[in-house]
Amino acid sequence: MALSTTGNDTSDPLLCPEEVAQRCGLSRRAVYDAIRRGELPAMRLCSRLRIRRQDFEAWLAGARVAPEDPDEVVSELRRSSPLPSTRGSFRALMLEDDEKRSA
Repeated sequence: MALSTTGNDTSDPLLCPEEVAQRCGLSRRAVYDAIRRGELPAMRLCSRLRIRRQDFEAWLAGARVAPEDPDEVVSELRRSSPLPSTRGSFRALMLEDDEKRSA
């Protein structure tokens, strides 16, 4: 009996944890831990863990890190810096420049 590649059936094979680890550059242990924590959905077939390709891709997409706004990072660093600004210092010039831009 041949499997159909139309409808709900997909021709993508299930992935084993080792394949997921190789594709991500992770250790097998890291993949097993993600499965154990419920981050990466998996199923057990004949006592073997298998991951659907779409679950793997959703896991990757969910792990995407949003870039930070560089101006916000610099402003936060300047606010949290314990160094005092002294007149004529580079730090004082930078703070003056920031004040001019925001005005």
